[in-house]
Amino acid sequence: MGCTTSDVMFVRWPAQIDLRNRCKRDGVPRLLVVEAGARPPVCNDPFEDWVRAPISREDLDARVKALQNRLDDRQIPTLDSAGTLSYGPHSITISNVQTELMELLIEHFGEVVYRHELTQRLAERVQRPTRNSLDLHIMRLRRRLLPTDLVIRTAWGRGYALETEAG
Repeated sequence: MGCTTSDVMFVRWPAQIDLRNRCKRDGVPRLLVVEAGARPPVCNDPFEDWVRAPISREDLDARVKALQNRLDDRQIPTLDSAGTLSYGPHSITISNVQTELMELLIEHFGEVVYRHELTQRLAERVQRPTRNSLDLHIMRLRRRLLPTDLVIRTAWGRGYALETEAG
């Protein structure tokens, strides 16, 4: 099995081709360590890179950091039809009404979603939504998000934005 450093899997190439394929399928960033005499692979996945051993520690750290940055830059939350919200290593379940709101927040991840848009979405699930009902659902969503690295920030007078905790 390969070893990991900071969520990047080190995979011996070509000896661990099955591990590479599993990592690729699961979206795990990987650094292929090409064995002596082996042809390097063609890497067209942004979460994959390769090096040939021996490699300096400085070069290795730079390749690992580049893979981590690509993952951080592209990672957005996902929400399945059962109401399971996934982000990074975290997954939580949310109610059907919260799912409606979260879909809109994810669609505009990192951007402000205006109150009237969220209220319209809420109206699809709740009869006669009030200002307080939207606030209540946002408060409940914030609590549900605590185990994740996500937060819902208030854009005063405008709406809300779903962002990473680091912001």
